[in-house]
Amino acid sequence: MKKIKCIVAISLTLQLLLATGTQLTNLSSANFFPDPGPDLPRIYIRSNGDVEPETAPIARAGDVYKLTGNIAIRTIVIQRDNIVLDGSHYLIEGNKSWTGLAPNFGDAGNNGIIITGRNNINITNLSIERFTAGVRIYGSSHINIVGNSFNEETAVFDTPTGIIIEASSHVLIENNNFTGINGPAIFCNGTNITIRDNSLSGIVDAIDGSIAVYGSSNTITDNKIDTTSPSIRLGSADSNIIARNHVTGGISLVSASNNRIFQNNLTSIRFIFSSNNTIFGNNIANNLVLEQGTVNNTFYANAFSTNFTVRIQDAGTNFWDNGTIGNYWADYNGTDGNGDGIGDSPYTITAVKWDTTFGGDVSFGAGQDNYPLMAPYNVENKEKNNSVLPQAMPLIAGLATVSITVTVGVTSLILHRRKRRRGAKQT
Repeated sequence: MKKIKCIVAISLTLQLLLATGTQLTNLSSANFFPDPGPDLPRIYIRSNGDVEPETAPIARAGDVYKLTGNIAIRTIVIQRDNIVLDGSHYLIEGNKSWTGLAPNFGDAGNNGIIITGRNNINITNLSIERFTAGVRIYGSSHINIVGNSFNEETAVFDTPTGIIIEASSHVLIENNNFTGINGPAIFCNGTNITIRDNSLSGIVDAIDGSIAVYGSSNTITDNKIDTTSPSIRLGSADSNIIARNHVTGGISLVSASNNRIFQNNLTSIRFIFSSNNTIFGNNIANNLVLEQGTVNNTFYANAFSTNFTVRIQDAGTNFWDNGTIGNYWADYNGTDGNGDGIGDSPYTITAVKWDTTFGGDVSFGAGQDNYPLMAPYNVENKEKNNSVLPQAMPLIAGLATVSITVTVGVTSLILHRRKRRRGAKQT
C-alpha cells in the first residue's frame, strides 16, 4: 500500500510540473541557475555567414568560425553548409539544473549545438558540458565531430546524451573524449556513421549503453570504452561493423542481423531476436547470452576464457565454427596429432538456462565446435583483416588509381588520334 501511495504521489507531481511552466522556473531558481524558459537563448551561424548576435564570442575567417571565449547557457545553431566550427579549446556550458521535459528523446531545450538539414560541417576543439544533448544532428550528412570533449552531461528528467544523431548519414565521430555522462555518450540512428578512436569513461546507461546504434552500414571501431553498463548496443541495426574496440562492459544486439563483430576485447556479448551475425576473432572474458529469436549466428576464431559461460534461453540453431576454423576454449582438453593448430576431437558446448520447474539454472548440450583451436587465433597475422573487413581505399591510393585511369585513357585517345592521322595521310 505504501508503494502504491508513493507511485501516485510521483505521478501527481509530474502532472503538476507538466501543467505549469512556472514550477519548472522556480526549481531552477532554487538551484541558483537562471532558467531561460523552454529553450536556451541561441547563437546563430546564419546561412549567409553572419553570426547573431554580433556580440557572440565567435570570429569568422571565410568558412572557419573560431570561438574567442567561453559560451555559457547558450545554444549554437548552425544554419550554413560547408563550414568549420573551431572551439579553440574553449568551453560551451549548458544548464546543469535543466528541468525541461522533452516530448521526444533528447530534444529538450538544453542543447549545446544544433545541426538540422545541413551538409559538410566540421566541429573540433570544443569542450562541451552540462547539456541534455551536447550536439544534436538531424537530417544532415557529411558531419564531422572530431577532437572534442564531452563532460558531465546531466539532466533532471530527460536522458542526457553527448551526441544525438537522427535521420542522418555520413557522420564521423572521431577522437573525442566522453566522461561523466548519465546517459548514452553517443545515440545514433542513420547510415554510414563512423564512430572510431573515441575514449569513453564514467558513462551510466543500463538501457541504451554507452554507444547506441540504430540503422545500417555503420562502423564502430578502435574505441576505448571503460564502462560497466552495456558498452555498445545495436538495436534494429543491420549490416554494421563493430571491430577492434577495447570494451570493459559488453556488446548487446537486439533485432540486429547481418552484422560483423570482430577483434574486440570485451567482457560479454548478448543477442536477442538477432540472426545471421558473424562473430570473429574476439576475446570474450565472461558471458555469451543467446536469447529468444537468436538463430544462424556464426562464432569462430574467438577466444573464450576458463570462466566463460554460454547461456541460451529459447534461442534457435547457431554455429560454433565456419567449416574450417572453430574457437579457442580455455578448458578444451583435446589433442592435436598433426600439429595444424586444430583439435582432433570436437568441443561440446555446455550451456546453461533458467528452468522454471527446477527454479534455477540447468546445464545442457548446445551443439559442438568441430574445429576447436589449440591456441588463440592470431587474426592480425593470419587473416590481415582482408576476408573480414573490406578496407576503404586510402585517399592517396584512390587518387593514384584515378590518375592512372585518366592517364591510360588520355594515352589511348592520343594514340588513336595519331593512328587516324597517319591513315588519313596515306590515303
